[in-house]
Amino acid sequence: MQPQILLSTGRQAGTHSAQRVHSTLYGEAVTRAGGIPAAYAGGIPEVLAGCYDGLLLTGGGDIAPERYGAGRLPTDEIDELRDAEEFALLEAFEKKRRPIFGICRGIQLLNIYYGGTLYQHIPNHGNNTVHWVQTVPGSQISILCGSRFETNSWHHQAVRTLAPPLTAAAISDDGIIEALEHQTLPIFAVQWHPERMISGLCSDLLTDHLMLFSHFIKVIKECKKRHEPNQNC
Repeated sequence: MQPQILLSTGRQAGTHSAQRVHSTLYGEAVTRAGGIPAAYAGGIPEVLAGCYDGLLLTGGGDIAPERYGAGRLPTDEIDELRDAEEFALLEAFEKKRRPIFGICRGIQLLNIYYGGTLYQHIPNHGNNTVHWVQTVPGSQISILCGSRFETNSWHHQAVRTLAPPLTAAAISDDGIIEALEHQTLPIFAVQWHPERMISGLCSDLLTDHLMLFSHFIKVIKECKKRHEPNQNC
């Protein structure tokens, strides 16, 4: 059976929580990689973690800086309800040792959850720009993506102090952490948007990063195979 992946979602500005929005590119990427995507629309996190095989933390606005001991800036775009929902989902899926893949906001959420901090605003990483990334030798990201490649950039915040259970897996030329991996759990994340780097779907660059979604599906299948019937990784 194909793995079922829960995708976190945001909300349209000024609307209530039932009016969810997310890029369909995430679902298309999961589907192409062999999974079944489902957009989060509410529910009890612990129940959802028992129903879905993995969690995809998608991109979006800024996370409340109070969560990592900082004050708000005029550039912050905060959705506190989404913050609360995603932290609860992350905790529930982590407790069941379900695989988690974070993208853009997702990498920032993971770092804050484990005790790290963020740069609240960084230059030269704005929307629709391109830069080079160097992977850390021996990391899973280096095995999947190679030692050096170009990525898109759709963010103005990034990991600052790396949380203790996480390790850097890729770094930009200006020293920003662009990917991380958990030391013991099936959790990894990237700052760029791989769903926008898939041939025939939304190609920001010539590099095809469908392999990151395929890796996520592979990790989920391995977890399920090792821990049937409870499927805990």
